Amino acid sequence: MRLLLTGASGLLGRSLRIRLSAVPEFQLTAAAYSRAEPPLIRADLRNPWELRRLFDAAQPDFVIHAAAERRPDVVDKDPALAESLNVAATAAMAEECAKRGAFLLYISTDYVYDGFDPPYFPDSPVHPLNTYGAEKLAGERAIASFLDDAAVLRIPVLYGPVLSLEESSVTVLALALKSGRPQKIEAWANRYPIHVDDVSEAIVAILRERMKGKEALEAARVQGGLPLYLLSGPRAWTKYAMTMAMAAGLGIDASFLAPDPAPPRGAPRPRDCGMDTSRLEALGWSPGIAFEPGILGAIEAFFPT
Repeated sequence: MRLLLTGASGLLGRSLRIRLSAVPEFQLTAAAYSRAEPPLIRADLRNPWELRRLFDAAQPDFVIHAAAERRPDVVDKDPALAESLNVAATAAMAEECAKRGAFLLYISTDYVYDGFDPPYFPDSPVHPLNTYGAEKLAGERAIASFLDDAAVLRIPVLYGPVLSLEESSVTVLALALKSGRPQKIEAWANRYPIHVDDVSEAIVAILRERMKGKEALEAARVQGGLPLYLLSGPRAWTKYAMTMAMAAGLGIDASFLAPDPAPPRGAPRPRDCGMDTSRLEALGWSPGIAFEPGILGAIEAFFPT
């Protein structure tokens, strides 16, 4: 199976490259725009010519579309620029998959929900509160307008090995520990962080199921839409609780930090987007990395002893 991965230089993309390269059945072509060093193919997915060239090179049977502008506050600053990647490029990719008979797995977000009535199920109503969530939902719908042979995986906030602490909205919390400065850390929203390696395992499980045939994903199809899988971390954490777990793992006295019960500033965030993962569990997936050891492994190199 020839497989094309977009967003291959990102946090999830790096994990996927390692995991997918270990699957003997897959011949992987990995693409990125920023940090696209060989063997990655540099491609601006917003450019129709570069998109066609990428598909010509990869000749994919399967496509994993992980490239996105995922930062809600950045999206709010220039929604049109973000839309060109999150929606327009996604639609163009779906159209290209339809022309070539390729299956598309689209990586979406739990921010399509408003966070008022968790847990969320595949047939739960969607109501994004911010532009990022709205664009990702528009991307899902654009794919459905071009493709029947596709699926959506909605994921929560991610963490894992990072190039800098700022790369993940989880690991960036460790900067408060490095600063030693008294400050408040948000304790308003429940998040369900998941390690990127666990997400990669879920993606492999979906692809293996699709390899059985197009009809294998029919049980996951939402009425009137695409097959849909939901992925959440196994436990709810506030940002303050995550920071305290980091401090405990690093042996840092974090008494200079205090919980902030107020909603965060910037683009509105949902308060609790816990999602039901039973469809993935039916494929044999389960999270294998607990938050405390997982986050310590991601950040400890930034705290030399």
